[in-house]
Amino acid sequence: MPEDSSTQFYTDTYFARQPVFTADKQVWGYELLYRHDEDATEASFQDKDIATLTVISNAIMTPASGHKAGKKLLINFTRESLLKEIPLALPSEATVALVDEVLASDAEALAAVENLKKEGFLIAVNSYTGDNNGEALLKLADMVFIDVLDKDQETLEAILAKAEPFSVQVAAKLVETNDQFNIANDLGFKFFQGFFFERPEIVPGRTLTSTQMSRMRLFQFIEKDSKDFDELTDIIETDVSISYRLLSFINSPAFGFSRKIESIKQAIVLLGWKQIKSWLWLVILSDIAPENKVSELHYLSSIRGKFLERAANNHNIETINAESLFLLGLFSLLEALLEIPIHDIADNLPLDDELKAALCYEENLYSPWLALAKSFERGDWAYIDQLVEKLSLDSMIVANSYAEALAWAKTFHKEA
Repeated sequence: MPEDSSTQFYTDTYFARQPVFTADKQVWGYELLYRHDEDATEASFQDKDIATLTVISNAIMTPASGHKAGKKLLINFTRESLLKEIPLALPSEATVALVDEVLASDAEALAAVENLKKEGFLIAVNSYTGDNNGEALLKLADMVFIDVLDKDQETLEAILAKAEPFSVQVAAKLVETNDQFNIANDLGFKFFQGFFFERPEIVPGRTLTSTQMSRMRLFQFIEKDSKDFDELTDIIETDVSISYRLLSFINSPAFGFSRKIESIKQAIVLLGWKQIKSWLWLVILSDIAPENKVSELHYLSSIRGKFLERAANNHNIETINAESLFLLGLFSLLEALLEIPIHDIADNLPLDDELKAALCYEENLYSPWLALAKSFERGDWAYIDQLVEKLSLDSMIVANSYAEALAWAKTFHKEA
């Protein structure tokens, strides 16, 4: 994928995107977590933020690999942003306005929510508790999000009973484990948000399959110092699936070649060694994962890798290799993808010992970088500030790097 150096986001904001899943673990939408400056702890949209918000929404509302339908964008709007009609900057058909339950007793805020409803926005009550004063807001709502963390089944059933008289779908948030997901699913929740999909269910005795091992050998080949285009051509040409995807990729509108590329060797030469390596890493990563795994894991892996690579390159850091950071992010979810302990996988990876150690949760020079990527996903702004300072980074450049990674991942997962 060519890097578009002319594309600049010019945003001094931190933002993150957290997936919302359906019961079959397909991505339904993404919640946008937004912080407009280093002192803010929540979204506080102002007129100057609208352009940035639009750029971010374009980078987030994308199909994950294998899914062509557009995703919903969920944003928690404050009272002030509702009254200023900030949500109208976004497409109503794709946007879910999250509003706090406390606004149910605020006549002005309710009027603003009702206007959004008329404009075609979906309305969701955030962190719904079943407050008896919330009926006016529930009548406008399409969805309610309920915190499931640290709540027992009886408590959840009581909250669900209060929402039942209204025509709302219920979503579970802060779902951190597969057990929590299963309980919420059994209780009738329709949507699920949290990091349960990152937590692997380790299958005792499982090992890499022969197909996965052959893909690992291809990893090892492209990581060799020698750049043998002829040998790589021979390897790819023996794999019908990768050959087809490579030619589809090189002939996509993203490249805009005037005539169709029909030769594997020509495609490899046109992309260049570095570019073909990045493409192969991502394709093979999706190939080695079991078919039943959440597609968001592939998508998140590519975002992590590109974010760390861009953050290093955009700072011109010479003390750490940007390509190594890409691999760190890319492979950081292998345990969840394969349901095999990372210690059992690491020996098959063409990585240096320091990278393997970081993937195996050991503390070293790579660890803070991986922590930075994970903190963005969770919207842990305070910890991000600590890591940015520890790594001697510029917060604006880091924010831009994350936006660039989202845009890059969108293009790859759309075309690959």
